[in-house]
Amino acid sequence: MKGQDELGFDVDPFEKAFGQLAGPVHWPSLTETERLQASADLREWVKQLVDRFAVEVRVIPPCWYRHNGMVEALSALRDHERACYAETASPTAAVDWFRALRDIEARLIEIASKTQCSAHEHRGEVSRSWIGPETVSVEGR
Repeated sequence: MKGQDELGFDVDPFEKAFGQLAGPVHWPSLTETERLQASADLREWVKQLVDRFAVEVRVIPPCWYRHNGMVEALSALRDHERACYAETASPTAAVDWFRALRDIEARLIEIASKTQCSAHEHRGEVSRSWIGPETVSVEGR
């Protein structure tokens, strides 16, 4: 009789089907140690993305890692690419990834246009204070 290892009873079916695709990275939930490792992994992937597709600085400036919106958008794109190119992915998944690339590129351009960062200069994001009901003066109250 075969052992459990050979039959795969002790193997998580999701892990078997998707390998390292245990889910997307949720940055706010990461510990400091996890965030440092995730950042290093993402930097390598972004470098390759920029090289593969000759992405312009106006889309992904060198200081992208200092802009949370860019970090999370690029992380989501990387997670999407992993799923689209997994062995279990649909034959049409590559086109889906290119659509995601187009959508995220538009988002990155929007973020970069607000900061106006360049190849040689980082500019911090302008903080926006929220105006809530408790700060709004209502006439007659």
